[in-house]
Amino acid sequence: MRTLCVPLAFAALLSHTSAHTSAQTSAQTSDGSVGAPIATPVPDAGIARLKDAIAARLLLADDVARYKWNHALPVLDSEREAAVLERTTGAAVALGIPQDYARRVVAAQITASRDRQQASMDAWRRVHHAQFTDVPDLATVQRPALERATTDLLTRLHDSMCNLDAAARTTLAAAPPTLADSPDAWSAAVDPLWPPPETCRG
Repeated sequence: MRTLCVPLAFAALLSHTSAHTSAQTSAQTSDGSVGAPIATPVPDAGIARLKDAIAARLLLADDVARYKWNHALPVLDSEREAAVLERTTGAAVALGIPQDYARRVVAAQITASRDRQQASMDAWRRVHHAQFTDVPDLATVQRPALERATTDLLTRLHDSMCNLDAAARTTLAAAPPTLADSPDAWSAAVDPLWPPPETCRG
């Protein structure tokens, strides 16, 4: 029976490849030595819930835009936006969110929704889109849904506003897949979360 021998050069190559692969999955210390494997940071659960709440409210803009398109209504309703801002800021303060911070974040959600609606309607206008079917009524269906989504968003914001650190910013920076087509609207919604309220700095 013949004995198979691995050439020394090939054995050395295997050893080098194994060591290189191991180094790629490990952290390197300041002196060049290999340390412990790099841990992947886990997003804070509260921040993840806040992101979901912001996305859920922003996505409701789609049916609002369809309704306005069907009824030839303008996206901007300054009087209504002002009333929503005042009412919603008051609700946020009642939850314990500082007034100035609440107003800034609520205004951001209104702006983001308007931006997404306008982008949709501009696109439909370019292609002369027909009216949409099965669009929920704005007053009786959509606005109550927006109220519920806003309440959930404010609750999540209250729970997370003092945890908006650098890791949270990384989690919130990228739009979720459902809003990947609206990076500007997403940025409009999340960027004003910073800086957090001064009451969080104590």
